Amino acid sequence: MYRLISLLIGLFFLNSAFADNRTTLYDFRFWSSPERTRIVIDVDQGVRFSIKQKSNQFTLSIRNAKLLKETYKKLFYTDQRINKTRVKREDTTYQFKFKLQDQYLIKSYTLKPNDKYQHHRLVVDLYNQKNQANTLVKKPKKTLIKKPISKQYSQKIILLDAGHGGEDSGAVGYKRSKEKRITLRIAKKLAKKINNTKGMKAFLTRRGDYYVGLTKRIRIAQANKASLFVSIHADAVKSRHAKGASVYTLSERGGSTKFARRLENSQNTSDQFGVKQPRNSKDQYLNKILWDLSRKDRDIQSQKLGAKILKEMSKIGHLHKKKPQKAGFVVLKTPAIPSVLVETAFISNPEEELRLNNNKEQDKIANAIYQGILNYYK
Repeated sequence: MYRLISLLIGLFFLNSAFADNRTTLYDFRFWSSPERTRIVIDVDQGVRFSIKQKSNQFTLSIRNAKLLKETYKKLFYTDQRINKTRVKREDTTYQFKFKLQDQYLIKSYTLKPNDKYQHHRLVVDLYNQKNQANTLVKKPKKTLIKKPISKQYSQKIILLDAGHGGEDSGAVGYKRSKEKRITLRIAKKLAKKINNTKGMKAFLTRRGDYYVGLTKRIRIAQANKASLFVSIHADAVKSRHAKGASVYTLSERGGSTKFARRLENSQNTSDQFGVKQPRNSKDQYLNKILWDLSRKDRDIQSQKLGAKILKEMSKIGHLHKKKPQKAGFVVLKTPAIPSVLVETAFISNPEEELRLNNNKEQDKIANAIYQGILNYYK
């Protein structure tokens, strides 16, 4: 009898220890872009999982897992690739069955915690089978009417880059506003103004809440034969009193001030979202023009564009810096294309955060950048 009791006690503690070692599934997040759907699951270290794909369905199995109640509701996500999600539990193994629109290329990997994310992350990407590299590049429609050569190539193409997106929320405001949402709204308003202007055309690096790699944003600008590149952001610092707009152009040597260096470090961080970018002197896009005279012309023109935008921004609010600053932003390394990064305001300042979320104020900011671009071309 004593042995039986001892055995039962031992099994109880063994099962308790086993339960305590289960991988907790803290959160599920989904992001859809023209080229992929991304599934991100916050997990504990050492997650054990497997993926089985069959026809228009794939099953993600996570062994020895524990699913939180608040996480369960976030599972049932649908988009242009995922039709339906079902959950099945077998003992301590959870099976997540995703019914799909078509067959997709599936890639999976894990990411370690960092300053932004406290948990390990399991990432599953669903890619279209066909190459989707050109989905963000709108091809011109074919027409039977031939335009004169002088007019055919006179259209000014402006590439608008809404900072951050998807897993990369960007800066977070005092009231928890996310930079990625504000930048996209302003970019879309600006694009509309440009597209309503004769002789001008705007393209966006992203049109929704998804992440685009930094060097890919450069490739989108090149593919669309852009003549200007404008990246839109909203900064945050520890102090709630910092305020005002600023404009940055590219510095090959890095930030010209301590503040600029801190800013470029935050903007250049992309590997934490599963997209590793080259960020050294061997950058394939930068090498082509490293000693080319067009680089100098690009830098001069970028400074002129930045100055024009700042002048217009000063009419609608405070300026953090009255002259264009320099920093080593990866996204500004667009060969031979004048490029600027506009910090519209400080999202960490409660007053400016409120302003950045206001529809009319967003329109004022978009209009100021628009007028700056017009004045630059004049």
